[in-house]
Amino acid sequence: MRSLELSEGTTITDEHGETLGKSTVVGRRAIFKVVVSRILMAMPGMVLPPFLMNSLEKRGTLARYPWLGAPLQVTLCGIILTFMTPMCCALFPQVSSIAFNKLEPTVQAKIRELRGDRIPERVYYNKGL
Repeated sequence: MRSLELSEGTTITDEHGETLGKSTVVGRRAIFKVVVSRILMAMPGMVLPPFLMNSLEKRGTLARYPWLGAPLQVTLCGIILTFMTPMCCALFPQVSSIAFNKLEPTVQAKIRELRGDRIPERVYYNKGL
């Protein structure tokens, strides 16, 4: 879905929102940040319910109430995702920045040509969700 960001780059802007071009380095960074936040978002829902269900099974609760297993797991996953989704989306700012000198040399040259002496120290990009 975001393969174009890897091949063509992600749009970069200056501090005023003026488009400066596209950068594949920025695209890789943005996708990495989104992948990390999505993994962290899903992890508690995959780790905590099995521990709880195992505990309830050892106590005999699930033997007495076998119908409780599925609704409890779904409810627990829903509660976890309700809190983890906004927390993990907030791990990295929606609009992130990168130092100008970390961009590809071709993009740096294009910005120098476009801006002349007014080269920004940092450029900004939307990392996505």
